[in-house]
Amino acid sequence: MIIAISEELLFNLIEFAEKLGRKKERIELFKEPKFVSQNKAHILYGKGNVTKWVKAGIVKRYKDVDGKLRSRVRYDSVELEAAAFKCNCIRSLSPLAKAEIREIMSHVP
Repeated sequence: MIIAISEELLFNLIEFAEKLGRKKERIELFKEPKFVSQNKAHILYGKGNVTKWVKAGIVKRYKDVDGKLRSRVRYDSVELEAAAFKCNCIRSLSPLAKAEIREIMSHVP
């Protein structure tokens, strides 16, 4: 199935893919950590957003296995970036692009 998307959304998707590729490369070169603490994730993306993404299954929680009651919780930084983009890709578009997407989606069966 082929779905037409606006040019602005296409450019945003390409830009995001490039940004995510660079982030994965920095992680592989150990210039950036693979995981982010729960506190840092809440500061960067908002506590409500992170909780919503975990409940929806978009982001996975990783808990340290040290047997303690209050073990540390971590999140994969790439998953967090992807979740943030998925939730905000339409909001960041211009009104003209949003109208174009609404028109395209209204014709999809």
